[in-house]
Amino acid sequence: MNSIERSTTTATPTPRRVCVATTVMHRSLGEEAVLLDMATTTYFGLNAVAARFWQLVSENPDFGMAVTNLTAEFDVENATLIADLTELCGRLSLAGLVTLE
Repeated sequence: MNSIERSTTTATPTPRRVCVATTVMHRSLGEEAVLLDMATTTYFGLNAVAARFWQLVSENPDFGMAVTNLTAEFDVENATLIADLTELCGRLSLAGLVTLE
């Protein structure tokens, strides 16, 4: 399982929209979640913040709106949240789980 953690991988530009692939299934496990791409059988584990982000962009792909909601829900600085979510989006995009615009 790939864990969603902050790393020093290739920088991803901050997206405007995060569109979830239609082949991805999502299951909540308490506050965390697991994503499974049915096309590739790749799966990812998401921590509580990443799981809530996934839920938000699944309902509305607007990255900025998701950041606004998460900043209100979690005790996190806006700049840190944007950096972490941008990196998460890059990793999810590389795995084919989302398309970034």
